[in-house]
Amino acid sequence: MEIGEVYYNASSQWILNIVLASMILGVALDIHWRDFKAIAKMPKAILAGLCAQFVALPAITTGLTLLLDLDAGIELGMILVAACPGGAISNFVTHLAKGNTALSISMTAAASALATIMLPLNFIFWSQVNPDTAALIQSIEVSTSSLFTNLLWVLAVPLASGLLIQHYRPALANVLHKLLKVTSTLALFVFIAVAIFQNYRAFLSNFELIFIVVLIHNGLAYLLGFLAGKYAGLGVRDIKATTIEVGMQNSSLAIAIVFSQFHGEAGMALVSAFWGTWHIASGLLIVLFFSRWGNAQPTVEVKAS
Repeated sequence: MEIGEVYYNASSQWILNIVLASMILGVALDIHWRDFKAIAKMPKAILAGLCAQFVALPAITTGLTLLLDLDAGIELGMILVAACPGGAISNFVTHLAKGNTALSISMTAAASALATIMLPLNFIFWSQVNPDTAALIQSIEVSTSSLFTNLLWVLAVPLASGLLIQHYRPALANVLHKLLKVTSTLALFVFIAVAIFQNYRAFLSNFELIFIVVLIHNGLAYLLGFLAGKYAGLGVRDIKATTIEVGMQNSSLAIAIVFSQFHGEAGMALVSAFWGTWHIASGLLIVLFFSRWGNAQPTVEVKAS
């Protein structure tokens, strides 16, 4: 099946690059070095979650795209979302689910740092494994080397800057984080709202297909996070954290990348946008079950300090 083109204004690409960079900077400004130090206290749990996040999910997602006969843009969007780190909202959802919030925060910090390298590497590698997605990248004239370099600059530089500011100027970092949290989120929300309004026919005409694809893909991500924690022999609260962290991808990052690097490719934009909405709903559904699971067997939570 084919999806028609979506409206895209190429002149706004530089604005989106700034929005994308500000999103990463805002995240980094809220990451403390103690979040990384906590990794030494629970290495097995964090390693299990990161392996599911950066190894299993992209690989299995690519396998899924090879099995399904979907539009190449949808498949490429699935691979991009799978290559993204977990979103910060996962920490809040883990807290609501009575999971190990300290583990969730440490996983988010580690994943955000690793994503500066792993996101472009994973995306470029796995998109080349699927012949359809590889052909699509060539057809829209995206150089994989240029893509890697661009993403590295947009992801790594803001992350490093934010970590340094947080370490040496924590008061300034606190002010900037509050400012960027509002401005970058608002800017991305406005852009997405405008894009949906301008392309509402494409969204509505493909709603059923995209919803089913995202539902299956998101469910697979939660399952991988659960199995990673389960087979690593983690406790209930830790399993809750790995499940939610892997299941709630940073789809806002994916959306920004689609419009800043891929000229708003239709299938990729649709998948990323639906993920952004659905994973919040699915996260709250997970909370309904997880908040009742394991409460009779309390476990000691390692504090990230």
